[in-house]
Amino acid sequence: MWTIGHRIINFKWGAHFKYEEVEEWEGKAGLYFDLHLETADYYEEDLDEDEEEAEVDDWHAKIVWNNYHSCIFSSEEWAYKGFLVGSEETPFDLEVLDGKEYAIDFLSEEDQEDWEPELTAFDIYLLGHDATAFHTIKFTKVENQTYQINWKGKLALAYAGDYEFRYDFHTLISSTSFIGITIPDELTDLRAYELLERFVSRPALFELKNDNGNRQFVLK
Repeated sequence: MWTIGHRIINFKWGAHFKYEEVEEWEGKAGLYFDLHLETADYYEEDLDEDEEEAEVDDWHAKIVWNNYHSCIFSSEEWAYKGFLVGSEETPFDLEVLDGKEYAIDFLSEEDQEDWEPELTAFDIYLLGHDATAFHTIKFTKVENQTYQINWKGKLALAYAGDYEFRYDFHTLISSTSFIGITIPDELTDLRAYELLERFVSRPALFELKNDNGNRQFVLK
């Protein structure tokens, strides 16, 4: 129900490389994690559409939530963004992922005043195309290569013109597996292996999988 949270119907955890050849991108080269989340309809468990509401702001208005149906929260739906987990100086080490917590987009007051959505790690469609920052994302191994992901952060109703990150969110993914590192069409296999060796501490843990032209490095 919209007042107590929204059921997750789709979740993916993958990764991609950022590298110097991508002309439109300016930032640090490395391996970036991607998270993609979709919820069920906000009104999935609330069938009482005739209930009258007192005047409240958009965040507390059931009718406003229902107008936007459901949420997509993603680093890849509209643009490949994500957060850095492996660089040339500090390659990604799968062996230390268990218990690892990442702090992402902790914006200064100046950053918030000059907020640029293309520079943050995630995009969100919540009550329109809104904004999100101040993430903490913790990975805890469950068994084998499955992990729990505990994800907290803040939201701003940017679609309504409110750019203050005043609302908290929290989602817990109880068990999920890494689907792999996506390789874009423009990279040759050789160049992809070069990036793997550059940004991952133990590249031998991965193998190249080609599924009808869709290439990924997956865990062996």
